[in-house]
Amino acid sequence: MSHPDLLFPLEIASEIKLRNKDDGIEIWDPIRMKWLVAVPEEWVRQHCIAYLNTLGYPKSNMTTEAGIQTGFKQKRTDVVANKAGKPIILVECKAPLVKLSQTTFNQAFNYNQSVKAPFLWLTNGMQHLYWDCTNNVQCMSLPLAESI
Repeated sequence: MSHPDLLFPLEIASEIKLRNKDDGIEIWDPIRMKWLVAVPEEWVRQHCIAYLNTLGYPKSNMTTEAGIQTGFKQKRTDVVANKAGKPIILVECKAPLVKLSQTTFNQAFNYNQSVKAPFLWLTNGMQHLYWDCTNNVQCMSLPLAESI
């Protein structure tokens, strides 16, 4: 399986660790500390983790696949960056071929009703949408960790 180049700063690619296995390519998840099948959404997620780290969010303060309750359903967040024990950024990752739409935004927004992060990042690796949930406006970028 070939993975597309994603729209992230070039230095992010050097942070991504891959290995070949008999049954396909695996990608290292530094949050869960294990190798995972490198499916397209995981490819995007690992780039997001590396990018958040360049913004000053330590990997030790991130969670992936954390369970949350949305209404009557149990769901999992893709990535949450925390600071001082509080969620700061909720990241919802989609595979590169998945179009970001009102439906995908609504999913991320609904997840954030439980997480209550002040910032939301919706991405398929090719397109990035940032939302300031406190002021209910779209942002051009995510805040540096030191500015929060």
